[in-house]
Amino acid sequence: MGMKRALLGCFLALAIAPWSGVMAKSYDVLELPAVKSDLAAKSLIFTIRQYHGTWYATGHHGHILFSEDGGDSWTQAEVPVRSALLDIHFPTPELGWAVGHEGVILHSKDGGRTWEKQYDGLRYGTEGLEFYRQLAEQNPDDDLYPYLMDEMQFAIDQGADKPLFKVYFHDANYGHALGAYGMILRTEDGGQNWMHVLHSMENDSFFHVFDFAPLTEEGKFFLAGEAGLFMIGDAVAQKGSLVENVPWEGSFFTAESAADGAIVLGGLRGRMFRTVDAGETWAEVQKPPGSSLVDSVTLKDGRMIFAGIAGDMFFSSDNGQTFNYLPVRAGGRIYTVEDGPQGFLLIGGPAGIQKLALPQ
Repeated sequence: MGMKRALLGCFLALAIAPWSGVMAKSYDVLELPAVKSDLAAKSLIFTIRQYHGTWYATGHHGHILFSEDGGDSWTQAEVPVRSALLDIHFPTPELGWAVGHEGVILHSKDGGRTWEKQYDGLRYGTEGLEFYRQLAEQNPDDDLYPYLMDEMQFAIDQGADKPLFKVYFHDANYGHALGAYGMILRTEDGGQNWMHVLHSMENDSFFHVFDFAPLTEEGKFFLAGEAGLFMIGDAVAQKGSLVENVPWEGSFFTAESAADGAIVLGGLRGRMFRTVDAGETWAEVQKPPGSSLVDSVTLKDGRMIFAGIAGDMFFSSDNGQTFNYLPVRAGGRIYTVEDGPQGFLLIGGPAGIQKLALPQ
């Protein structure tokens, strides 16, 4: 599965820069529905993912599209917001979630045809402040909770300005949403309630979290992000532990879990690293030079593809130990890549969705 995404990181800059003025407009993107457009599939696309035989794409102005014919045609969904949407996940054929700017979390019960808003960044600060105020009162000797209260007050003062980059559901009820400045939320009831978990994550610098995926050990997952951030999460213990021996201080924007259990991470300036033991030891991956790596996917044939923002792509046939150029060139920048129907890749970016023949 492909995995993703202050202007310290280039991919964060990608996601934020085009929308820095959107809240200054005369309408509220959290209250007005997305406008239907015949050009939605040809406009800015941030993510393409395939679940249960259907391909989904998310983009700017609240665009969510779906295709049931391998990307030959796309239908625009009914979406209640105009926020830029950065990720999407369907743990079942019917139940899906999407996240994006303004801290928005959307939910679909009909396979992505229609969506409703479950959460937004305005709630993040107000609900977080009350949550950590209660914990501070219950634990008067713990300095962490007053510190997090200050962070929540800052979030209130800033408004709904923080994007969520990633959403992942372990099953139909239990899921995480995560994003800028260390934002991490958890739900155990299918999104009816979203709970703050900053206090249980070892991310004291509030680095952006760009990617998230399960590990082979049940209940374990990893998170990767800004400034070499790499954490191992435990769904049972409900905590995230920082891995401190990462040999790199640049941002990880995307990662893949290899068939042999290794984790391969790509990021700033095209650098790639690999760990076979959940971060205990690391090796830098050998590959040709290229642009910053912003998305990745493992194909049905086992090949691992990493995409550079400048349109360059790399493939591995040895579980991510080495990479070579993929002789396919996109027509412009790439923000997302996904396995398409047999023999094809689907990529997205400023030029919309492209379907490219995949070299065998």
